[in-house]
Amino acid sequence: MRTRENFDTNWMFHFGEVGKIVKTVKKAGMIAGLTNALEEERHEPFAMGEAARITQDVIRKLMGDPHFEISQIYGSDTPDDKHTGWVCVDLPHDWRLEQPYSQEEHGAAFQGYLPGGVGYYRKVFQIPQEDEGKKIVIEFDGVMRASSVWVNGCFVGDHLSGYTSFHYDITDLLKYGEAEGDNVILVRTDTTGGDEGWWYEGGGIYRHVWLTKHDYLHVDRWGTFVRTDWVKNETAAITVETTISNEYSRTMDYRIRTSILDRNGKLSSTTETDCTTGGLDKLTTLQSLQVSYPQLWSLSTPHLYEVVTELLHEGCIVDTYRTVTGIRTVEYRQDGLYLNGEYVLLKGTCNHQDFAGVGIALPDRVHEYKIKRLLEMGCNAYRCAHHPPAPELLEACDRLGMLVMNENRVMESTEIKLEELKSMLYRDRNHPSIFMWSLGNEEKISGSYQAKRMLKRIRELATKIDPTRPLTVACLSQDGIEIDVNGVNYAESIKGNQSIGEWFHDHPQAKVLNTENVSFFSTRGVYEDDPGGGRCSSYGSKYTMSGKEMDVGNLGGAGGTSTPEQSWRYYLDNRFTGGLFVWTGFDYRGETTPFQWPSVTSHFGILDYCGFAKDSYYFYQSIWKDEPIVHLMPHWNWSERAGQPVEVHVYTNCSEVELVLNGQSLGIKKAEVEAGEHTLSWQVVYEPGVLEAVAYRGGMEVARERKETTTEAYAIHLEADGTELMADGQDVSIITVTVRDTAGRLVPVANNLIQFQISGEGKLLGLGNGDPGCHESDKGNARSVFNGYALALVQSKDQAGNIQIKASSVGLVSDVLTLTSMNSSAI
Repeated sequence: MRTRENFDTNWMFHFGEVGKIVKTVKKAGMIAGLTNALEEERHEPFAMGEAARITQDVIRKLMGDPHFEISQIYGSDTPDDKHTGWVCVDLPHDWRLEQPYSQEEHGAAFQGYLPGGVGYYRKVFQIPQEDEGKKIVIEFDGVMRASSVWVNGCFVGDHLSGYTSFHYDITDLLKYGEAEGDNVILVRTDTTGGDEGWWYEGGGIYRHVWLTKHDYLHVDRWGTFVRTDWVKNETAAITVETTISNEYSRTMDYRIRTSILDRNGKLSSTTETDCTTGGLDKLTTLQSLQVSYPQLWSLSTPHLYEVVTELLHEGCIVDTYRTVTGIRTVEYRQDGLYLNGEYVLLKGTCNHQDFAGVGIALPDRVHEYKIKRLLEMGCNAYRCAHHPPAPELLEACDRLGMLVMNENRVMESTEIKLEELKSMLYRDRNHPSIFMWSLGNEEKISGSYQAKRMLKRIRELATKIDPTRPLTVACLSQDGIEIDVNGVNYAESIKGNQSIGEWFHDHPQAKVLNTENVSFFSTRGVYEDDPGGGRCSSYGSKYTMSGKEMDVGNLGGAGGTSTPEQSWRYYLDNRFTGGLFVWTGFDYRGETTPFQWPSVTSHFGILDYCGFAKDSYYFYQSIWKDEPIVHLMPHWNWSERAGQPVEVHVYTNCSEVELVLNGQSLGIKKAEVEAGEHTLSWQVVYEPGVLEAVAYRGGMEVARERKETTTEAYAIHLEADGTELMADGQDVSIITVTVRDTAGRLVPVANNLIQFQISGEGKLLGLGNGDPGCHESDKGNARSVFNGYALALVQSKDQAGNIQIKASSVGLVSDVLTLTSMNSSAI
């Protein structure tokens, strides 16, 4: 029967080259060095006996390192060993995040001033004797960037892209049982050959690795495609396309049984088909099923089904393949997206894949945390910019009800790029959250004869693999008919006869979607530009993408693109454009405009690198949520401005807001929210105390927010998003760290250095604070709070028990938080 084992634990890692590792060599199993079992490991390389055992002397000669000791690969976890020896790591792992910041690297601003290099991973593992006779495949969800893989002395392959999944059949290379000994896999990762993107891309095996075992007669990799043909009269028509691989040398007769189970495991529909497939061949079949009273996948009710595919040979089940999907229909019309026949305004954000404390090596829980933070803002759509995401992110979107625009890395029709496109489409096409495929972004050759030829080919390939979803490219086509939906970036900043309205007038049959908008610089809790600290004002930076100052009256976003308010009014004037995809949901490492160094992250996010809300977060709540929203900015700790005017903004979706300082009204202002006016402003002479914004609808108070002048920092406070973890070595608790005064109020200007101590069945995975100009390590044991906040990621071990986190700082009262790690049966 099929099994899929997580292969993330007990790897050894080495930063930098380890010597000469050959990709092809005669008698590779005998003299393969680190790619095969060594002297202290159980081995019988290719049954060659004692004569083939690898000694240290042989390794030293092969590697050109007279000082190499086999014991080095067992290393230690001390920081001094990070650059000289081997250390034990679990995956996912981003080794680039462990390097010191360097201003000297060429093009370093795009990579967040973290240098690239080469890193090696080595794992020793056993395969039981009873697995002989099965097909065994190793699957990598993502390795950054160029990777090379060896198994038991044999080179098995290179993979160039850091964003697409890949696999190798290693059945014949393995050693089975005690007699044959230990297996060894070695993976080389290399980021020195050029970047794929212009943002921080990390380095290493940063997504999960799996060992899949199945019969020689089996469902092919990504071998099912479940599509909803129609839904009507309380019935859904489903087609299941299944590709079967027969890797026996003889013809096989078998039966395919396909069952659809609802979220409670109840059978909703089933069918069976008899098939015959020749030896070493594949067969694709179509099966039609109907589901009565289907529970449709939607944003408010993201119901999921499981499609179970069983292969029966001579009455026995030889393979079981499971596909999680949803029943729903998607259509993009001239006025926008329709999900299950109902119009959906796309309230979207564009996002890269990194996060504080872990770089690009996000645990599954962090993917879920990020999606939940966006949903809380009112966001309902996620653009994967500009590459396919981790599978776990799509699974979170499926579960939580977030639409996804999945995106190809580069719009090219070379054979290697077509294979990468296939990888994205075949892997992800069963996710109900995906409503559209993006085939490219801001391609410089867009509109040229060359681009049209390439686009035609990749469009035809994508449509063949998945005819159920519309296709876009984030560049307006010249004639408006080259793609299903014309993606447009920053149309709000284009004026005159090039405006989107003029373009649409000339292309009346076209469909249009805003694929990228806004690009607004801001830093959480900062209210004036600070080039020396690498921080931007939350009111809107006066600096352009190139770092030049604009006139005060022309404040905008990157390069003067747009403010959130301007972009929203643009959409209201051009509703046929489907909605907005804001650049970006979260800050990310790299692309550090407008200041370059000392910034190491971007400033575009609505949330910072830790997922803490910036002020603009509440603006988007005011336009994307119906519940009463009122948000007051800035904080009210301005002792240095006593008696001077302070600019005060309020974001709201209510009709009127009253501003009150220390009990005295400063007046009521009206917000024309139907016309897109959600921002109100006052100039307030500063005096310490309490500043309040009171929001009204129909003359009735419906929301209120206050900012208070605090006293000095007094104590640390820890708060976890969840206090119960699975004892699986992978689960994570995301802990918000704040500094508070004696009254328990957040001190919005605090920057204290916090020390962390972890004891029990957990470990400190990483730290962050959201400060784009901070150069403290995400992998240390200490982190400064930034404007009152920091973040700690604590990961469980594989044993159940308590985890205790202690946070302390000189002059502050410490805090202790206890988490519970439990076996899955106890949760």
